[in-house]
Amino acid sequence: MCAVTRALRRVSEPVERPAPFGVLPKRRVYTLLPEQLHPIVRIAHRMEGGLMIPERIILDHELVLITQGRGEWALDGRRHPFATHDLLFIPPFVPHSFASDSTGPVGHIAVHFDFAPGCPPAARGLARQPPYRVRFTHGLDIASERRLFAGHRIERALGDVVTAHASGEVLGAASATVHLAGVLLALLAGPGNADREARSPLHAIRVQSVVRFMAENLARPVDHAALERVSGVSPSRLQALFREVTGYPPLDYLRRLRVEEARRLLADSRLSVKEIAARTGFRDTSHFSKVFRRVDGLSPAHFRDALLAGRQEK
Repeated sequence: MCAVTRALRRVSEPVERPAPFGVLPKRRVYTLLPEQLHPIVRIAHRMEGGLMIPERIILDHELVLITQGRGEWALDGRRHPFATHDLLFIPPFVPHSFASDSTGPVGHIAVHFDFAPGCPPAARGLARQPPYRVRFTHGLDIASERRLFAGHRIERALGDVVTAHASGEVLGAASATVHLAGVLLALLAGPGNADREARSPLHAIRVQSVVRFMAENLARPVDHAALERVSGVSPSRLQALFREVTGYPPLDYLRRLRVEEARRLLADSRLSVKEIAARTGFRDTSHFSKVFRRVDGLSPAHFRDALLAGRQEK
């Protein structure tokens, strides 16, 4: 049986072991070349309401994205706070726990995965797997914590992993794998080819300041000159930074922010499409419809009809 088939059959096996688990023996090291990265998604879900997990170890790898709220987590005996937009990476056989802040709800996305089929070998079955860790060549590694922000390409991609994994479609698992591979490639960093955003937090701060300016000026004309003034860098440099952090050029990202706000306003049947176009910075209803259709695949009117019809069914 090929390694891929064995790995896929293990997806439904338990992926964690609660304490007490005794003294863990030394972990065996499996080394991967970057080109051998081919993740297998075991679990991918979005949870709301709380994140309370007593001490445990997991038998695979996990990414946890905090989508709302704050709290504290412990990894291998060291305690750290977490907050909205934090991305946490948990390797196998490392004791850890989570405790939500009692002041409000905590939402999160969790994705359990293997980096590649047969790493570690699947013959023993996941529940009987002895301790191990995966190491990448060239000094590449994934940090245990990373702060993202609303609209970050990694946040969007993790949402796509959950959607594809839950779809039940023939290509759903393959699509989830592709999205997760993109996330892991973005997270891998090391000497010589580390992620620029991780090396220079100033880049992310500049992008965040521009995104904030865009959100506050959706109804007004915004051009490259205005974005240059806000960011303090040249248009070409801002283009590069925006693509690196969000995956989109600045003005394309602005159009998507406008479409997101338009979706929200379309839920209000008292507002005309013309009013919504004006509130979200589009020249006229024709321009609004063209951009909305390009992003969502539907015209604003059809989107509203589908939204209101869904409400009536409920």
